[in-house]
Amino acid sequence: MCGRYWIDIDERELRDIAKAAAANALPDEMSLMKSSGEIFPTDTVPVMTAPETYQPMQWGFMQEEKKQPIINARSESAMDRPMFKTPLLRHRCLVPCNGFYEWDKRKNKYLYHVAGNGLMYLAGIWRMERGYRYPRFTILTRDAAGDLWEIHDRMPVIVPRELADTWLTESSQIADVIRQAKTDVEVENLSQPTEPTLFDMV
Repeated sequence: MCGRYWIDIDERELRDIAKAAAANALPDEMSLMKSSGEIFPTDTVPVMTAPETYQPMQWGFMQEEKKQPIINARSESAMDRPMFKTPLLRHRCLVPCNGFYEWDKRKNKYLYHVAGNGLMYLAGIWRMERGYRYPRFTILTRDAAGDLWEIHDRMPVIVPRELADTWLTESSQIADVIRQAKTDVEVENLSQPTEPTLFDMV
């Protein structure tokens, strides 16, 4: 599961991404887009929808029967779920960040990141929903790799940068990109025994 992630706006590439997304924001809502710090479900953030194309989106699919947003979708079964199938085939996206957070059973908080805290892209899907001005996205997850299982059994699908355009444009290669997802991440124990906000993962 991925319930929060982190953006370091001090990184030049992420600043450029935020500016590009802001250019597509509604003028009276530009200040609502969050482009740095710890990102929470329902935040409006920069998301890549096509090669070198960014726009603001809100995190989490909504359902009338549920008050909480659905922030993650299992990559193994997304194609079998009506909620996710069409977005997966037609509306894939990438969520730029510097890392994501997870909690263990003792509620210790961990930050997962690539070496040097560089930019990573999380695989996502998006859709338009009635009553919302911006598209909404959810992040795809997979089984945790290697020793990451000791902290949590799920992790986001991290798309290698060389496959970013393929993920966004080639629906026939969805499974191949997911199989090649990056797993070589570093983990930092933040030693903060705080309770994460509970959201649904389908």
